[in-house]
Amino acid sequence: MKPLKLILSAFGPYANETPVDFSCFGEDGIFLIAGDTGAGKTTIFDAISFALYGEASGGKERRGSKSFRSDYASPRTETFVELTFEHKGETWRIRRNPEYERPKKTGDGTTTEKANAKLTRVDTGEVFEGPSDVNERVLDLLGLTQDQFTQTVMIAQGDFLKILNASSNDRRELFQKLFNTSIFQNLQFRLQDMNRSCTREQEDLNRCITIGAGKITPEDDFPERESIALYKTEARYADLLMECLGRLIEREKDSRCQSAEDKAAAGKKAEALIAAIEQGKAVNADFDALKKARSDLETLLDQQSAMDDQAAALSEACKALGLAADEALVHSNAAEIQLQQKELADASEALASEEKTLPEAKTALEAAEARAPEADALRASADQMKACLPVLKDLEKQKKELAKQKQQMAVLLEESNQADQAYTAAKEGYYRSQAGLLAAELKEGVPCPVCGSLSHPQPAQLTEEAVTREAMEQADQRHRQAADALHKADKALESLSTAVEAGMDRLRGMSIAEDETERHVKQRIRDVESQAKQIRDAIDERREAYTTLTIQIAKNRTSVEDGQKRLSSLNEKGAQLAEAFRERMTAAGFEDEPAYQRAKLS
Repeated sequence: MKPLKLILSAFGPYANETPVDFSCFGEDGIFLIAGDTGAGKTTIFDAISFALYGEASGGKERRGSKSFRSDYASPRTETFVELTFEHKGETWRIRRNPEYERPKKTGDGTTTEKANAKLTRVDTGEVFEGPSDVNERVLDLLGLTQDQFTQTVMIAQGDFLKILNASSNDRRELFQKLFNTSIFQNLQFRLQDMNRSCTREQEDLNRCITIGAGKITPEDDFPERESIALYKTEARYADLLMECLGRLIEREKDSRCQSAEDKAAAGKKAEALIAAIEQGKAVNADFDALKKARSDLETLLDQQSAMDDQAAALSEACKALGLAADEALVHSNAAEIQLQQKELADASEALASEEKTLPEAKTALEAAEARAPEADALRASADQMKACLPVLKDLEKQKKELAKQKQQMAVLLEESNQADQAYTAAKEGYYRSQAGLLAAELKEGVPCPVCGSLSHPQPAQLTEEAVTREAMEQADQRHRQAADALHKADKALESLSTAVEAGMDRLRGMSIAEDETERHVKQRIRDVESQAKQIRDAIDERREAYTTLTIQIAKNRTSVEDGQKRLSSLNEKGAQLAEAFRERMTAAGFEDEPAYQRAKLS
């Protein structure tokens, strides 16, 4: 990293914006920063470290970033550090400011300027903003932390001992990053990891071999049974175990072939036995079916009498089935009569209750409508106050202008008095200086304009308080200007006073006090409008309730009349359906309705 240019503004002892151009040293690798104690040499290193990492070159324990603000700078001067540097063939510019108090841009008082940072790649225009993003990018770019940077690239005063006294691990980590020797340590770590991985894989394979060998159980008559029992205890005997297993597999193959031949012969015998068994089962089934058929025949013969009784009952039920529709009509009509009676009773009860409530609803409506003039008066009052709002707003503005004009009047009055006194003094001084002014123009041999003498032995002398005519005329002009300004201000004050008094008279005529504000009047308007709305809402509510009740009474009265007519019709129809049902029941052969009910089946 090669610094090219550093700019410090209100930073440490540098009160103004101060550039430090490192590029003028050319390609020389060594240069000297010299100066008296306290001249700001260390501040240059602090500024470079702060620009890159946001901390001083000695770390947080030496100086906090909030103390970087210069005590000698103007309150309006911005505090920042800007560093332009070259790294790996690329040019970068970083600008950073600490947190500090500054005057507000508008109004009085101060505000806190937050800490911020901005990193720009000059060649491409790429920008990184924000302290955290810039710190992360600088760490990736330089490959050193702030502590490592101040221990190697830029060592602050008295910090060289920190490197010598650092622990072995800290020095090893620092020099690894500086000389890029971490690849050898990484290679060592990788080889160690590979060795551990191979060891674990070997242990897993030995475990699998031991588990698999433990499952081998040769026959008792196998000659090498004891050898296999010995070899399967440890994985190192795996090769000897494989040789024994090869011979065991050959023996098992021979046994498997012999077993296959024995199985085929036994299968043929089993098929013959199965065929004989199935044939015997078929004969036994025929005998069982014959026995069951004879038993079923005897049972049916015993049930013949009961079946005849069921046939007779079925015949009666068929007759009864023909009457089911007529019975259903009779029952349906009875249900309609019962429902109609209930509806008629409910409608009559509701009608009576509503007719009883109607006078109360009418009285409530009349009482609510009686308050309509009150609501109209409240609305008129609200409209009147609304009309006052512009007047009140203008009056408040005029009062402020009147107070301001009074202040201006006092200033102009003071200025007029001062100009008047200055003019009076200038005029008196001018008249006192006339002899000296005339004497200043006298020349030997030239007649005096007062006495005509050609000789002027003792001319009058001008004093230090002498006033020229031009000075007196200038004082007179300032005197006249101040008087004119005072006269104009007095007329403006009189006009504003008249406007304010007229506005106050208008508000008093509308019953608004002088000390009431626009906000208070608006609240009064809302209160009055709310009262008027409540009255109107109550009227509408009572009117709607009365109208609804009247409509409902008419509906229920109609329902009662219609219900009475329908009930009479249903009673007549019920009598006709009952007579028709009795006639058809007699025609079907039933003596009475109980006989019909006994004949019905589900």
